Amino acid sequence: MTHIRFLVALSSTVLVVAGCGSSGEQQVEQMTETLVRTAASTQGQAELADVGVEVSGPLSCQTAPNGEEIEVACTGTALDGRPVTVDGTATSLSGGTSVAGTFVGTAGGTQVFSLDCLGC
Repeated sequence: MTHIRFLVALSSTVLVVAGCGSSGEQQVEQMTETLVRTAASTQGQAELADVGVEVSGPLSCQTAPNGEEIEVACTGTALDGRPVTVDGTATSLSGGTSVAGTFVGTAGGTQVFSLDCLGC
């Protein structure tokens, strides 16, 4: 629930900053990346759990803008010690809690899911 409140508050801030010129645009881009990282971490971990891969702690996610999309790379460790990843390309945020795009999850180097949305 804390993540959802954070995302809603951050979404509201993005709307306020959007009207602030080029500096505002840069802030919006940074906040959008933060939203994508947070949603990808939370929802990626949930998607891994849905396929039976429990993750030890939150996923650590990095993002990089790529035109109109955002590249996402998340890493973590399963409770059984296997390395896990959630990688993909985010195209939009749905309500601030799910991320549309293309995503692949792996555990121990084996693909465990391929989705067009995390948290949908």
